[in-house]
Amino acid sequence: MRVVSWHPVLTDHMSYTLEALQNVGGIDLSINVTTEEHIDRQAQGWVKHHKIAAPIHKISSRGWFQQVLKQLWRNKNAVHLFGSPFEQPRLICALILAIVMGIKVYLISEPYSPVAFGYQNDRRRIVARIKAALRPVIYRMYGAILRQRLAGVFAISPLAVSQYQRIGISKDRIFPFGYFVPKTGATSANSAGHGTREVSGLRLIFIGTLIGRKGLDILIDAVRSLRLDGDDISLDVYGPGDHQHFNFDESTVRYCGKLPFGTVQEIMVSYDLLVLPSRYDGWGVVVNEALLAGVPVICSDKVGAAAIIEKWRCGAVFESENVVDLCRRLKQCMVGEAMLAMHQAANEVGTVLAPEVAGKYMYEVINSVTFNEKPARPVCPWYEI
Repeated sequence: MRVVSWHPVLTDHMSYTLEALQNVGGIDLSINVTTEEHIDRQAQGWVKHHKIAAPIHKISSRGWFQQVLKQLWRNKNAVHLFGSPFEQPRLICALILAIVMGIKVYLISEPYSPVAFGYQNDRRRIVARIKAALRPVIYRMYGAILRQRLAGVFAISPLAVSQYQRIGISKDRIFPFGYFVPKTGATSANSAGHGTREVSGLRLIFIGTLIGRKGLDILIDAVRSLRLDGDDISLDVYGPGDHQHFNFDESTVRYCGKLPFGTVQEIMVSYDLLVLPSRYDGWGVVVNEALLAGVPVICSDKVGAAAIIEKWRCGAVFESENVVDLCRRLKQCMVGEAMLAMHQAANEVGTVLAPEVAGKYMYEVINSVTFNEKPARPVCPWYEI
């Protein structure tokens, strides 16, 4: 089988899964990108570590239409995967051309953001509000073009599943999906020490960009509230951005700087919980990183990966922007028995978050839909919808 994958930029979040797809089915894989590095991501410390064993072609800004047309024509009998297809005009054009040519097309897509916060920064807030208002309208337009012609959608999170259903994509052609990275470090040993005793000193870690969308202010308010109630709790914050916008005291709430890329799991094993309080996160790969390290997660219900937490009970989910609810969830984690159960569940779910599992699932979907080799719909290994 030949597969051609299209992306604005190929990140490790997708490259490991594509490599697993390539290996599980002996796939003849090639990749097209519109840029080799994402400038905003680079500024946040992101580094592309993984070198996939597949040819990568850059769609240049000059002569791109002819280049896209040539790639589609040469591979008109292949299966085409479009990752984040609405992020870049050249990809939108390539997608529409592929549809018009009758090519088998799948999308790999996060949900669109329903909140008026920037994806990468807090600049241009008025523009962010306008974009948030327009996205549902724009996606309905995409739906009118695509709904009868797509082979399928790998929808990253339950929210993406519901959004694609709302724009008219048949439920039979929507497949729950996520982002996946490999395990890189040792598993947390914290579970062995909790037993049924009360936890002494709950150690929290936040990893993410210091912007409004990530909800760090909500987490800081919750930690301070619990400290005022006499609870032994602390928070270490890692990530790029202007830390002066937040109330760090370098005691209860500490800013620890940016983490070198690729060291997240190694750092996490020293903590009891990762907390991701985002006002919106299409997925939240840091959740994967924590679970792969055996560390439970508390996240808001606006985080895509919350679906994993709910199914596997490897943490807790709180109502977004609700400090009281977050405090309640953190209080529950101060009981040693609860922490032990969450740590054990985190270690269990880590096995299904491997890119190899995702690649196998993707291969089974493509076979069942495109080639009808398997009549049964593959079951999502990660969460339920």
